[in-house]
Amino acid sequence: MWTVSQRERFCLENALLKQEGLDQFLVYYYQTTDSYAASGYATSSSGRRYGLSIPLPTGFPNQRPPMYITDPFPLKMADGSLISALGVSHQMHTLAPSSAGEIQICHSRDNRWHSGILLHKLLESPYLD
Repeated sequence: MWTVSQRERFCLENALLKQEGLDQFLVYYYQTTDSYAASGYATSSSGRRYGLSIPLPTGFPNQRPPMYITDPFPLKMADGSLISALGVSHQMHTLAPSSAGEIQICHSRDNRWHSGILLHKLLESPYLD
């Protein structure tokens, strides 16, 4: 299912994550589903830790991958209500949740995505607070 150039790109992405000081993230291969995802933990400016996951679509790097907050789950707002209850929210920069209910955060628009965008740029950019 994955081309040689895609597999080479995943290796490059892992090397760049380490080089850019984001070694808390890795691109993982899941043999049972023949799928790839970049994941790890980010710490917000207020010190909270968030699990992030970027499942890589079969069209990657030409297709924009989604980015999900996987931990904490469920993700709640300061008042205790669920962020998932907002649905797609411009104010919260959220898109449609995953099938498991994880919050998808907006990192770029589909029409602005191109194969030159690297995963470490996505993982160093989310505003989490």
